[in-house]
Amino acid sequence: MMVLTVVGQDARSVEACEDKFLLVGRGTRFQRAYAAIHPASIVVYAQPQRRAAKAIRDPRLQADLKLAGHRVLVAEDETALGRALDSGSVDLVLTDVADAERVVKRAESSLARPAVLPVMHEPTKEEAKEVEARYTGHVTSPDRAGRYLMAIDDAMKVRAGQKKKATS
Repeated sequence: MMVLTVVGQDARSVEACEDKFLLVGRGTRFQRAYAAIHPASIVVYAQPQRRAAKAIRDPRLQADLKLAGHRVLVAEDETALGRALDSGSVDLVLTDVADAERVVKRAESSLARPAVLPVMHEPTKEEAKEVEARYTGHVTSPDRAGRYLMAIDDAMKVRAGQKKKATS
């Protein structure tokens, strides 16, 4: 009986301090605890008619990216994408795999030369192998935000290595 009283008192004192993580059964989701190793400025280029557009335009994914420390801008058309790339402050573009090749060419001609991370919607094994061979990374939708976050960090790590080589 005495043990229950002590536990009950501790839980109330923790709540009073607004530190809910210490209560039994109260944890944090991966995305909320996850801080990006390489915080990035991300442009989500998702034309509504594309297969992966729904997943990468999902407000929950964008919120998770922001919680991890990334800055997110949505570009719905070629003009908005061009303005974002011309700003020189874009690190990564998330786009449907159908647009990836065109976005890569446009990104390479921009000042910031951002990485491009193609998103595939329920690909076949052959499609996935082809994209893996062509790009440094990719994401499959629908997928958990944690996978997007890891793929973004991997792409930013590769980009940081490329920048380091270019300045050496």
